[in-house]
Amino acid sequence: MVSATVCNIKQETPSTKSFDLIPTSGEIHFLPGQWIDLSILINGHTEVAGYSITSNPAHNSSISLAVKDVGDDLVTRYIHDSMVDGDIVSLGVGGTCTYSSDKRNTLLLAGGIGITPLISIFKYIGETTSHKALIFHSVSSSKEFLFQKDIETLCLKYPERLFYKQTISEKFQQSIDTGFGRITKDALQMLSLSCFDTVFLCGPNKFISDLSECLIEIGLDESQIHYEKWW
Repeated sequence: MVSATVCNIKQETPSTKSFDLIPTSGEIHFLPGQWIDLSILINGHTEVAGYSITSNPAHNSSISLAVKDVGDDLVTRYIHDSMVDGDIVSLGVGGTCTYSSDKRNTLLLAGGIGITPLISIFKYIGETTSHKALIFHSVSSSKEFLFQKDIETLCLKYPERLFYKQTISEKFQQSIDTGFGRITKDALQMLSLSCFDTVFLCGPNKFISDLSECLIEIGLDESQIHYEKWW
């Protein structure tokens, strides 16, 4: 476990806080798409919860997290109710659903807070490779488009390689062309999937199951599809 200091706490959306962790010594080494076990001392007991890393591993002097205010586990409650800059925590890196340059051009399909590990991959592809990436984010409300400005800035910086698409699922009965609707088989077919060598998915279990099935029906090989199920 690595000891780290909390800093740069920010309310990103009505339900999600982001913050950075700076190791008290050395650096934190991780791969794009990995997560950490965050360990915190609460009321004399060590409590642990897992959260995806949102930063580019090329910048390993610190890591960034974004945590949604959902559930009643003690670590999430600590983050949203009482965490302050300067707090000391511990962490350990884990996860095998990661991007490497041999996966080449990549489609990133995110459902809600599932964008957290995918933004790390997106940043890594844009800033440290010559490959292309498209991130397609589906949320229930326009207020929950996490990292929208960061993504748009990256797309402007690398307009020939990075692309962004979003949709709001609470009005799923409307056409995908309007920016409303769930990510469906029809929506995926509009993306010219032959341009992508790899697909990463992250979101609720049904989101992952439905879309991985759609991708295979469209013609992708199962070996091209990568995901971890968290809940």
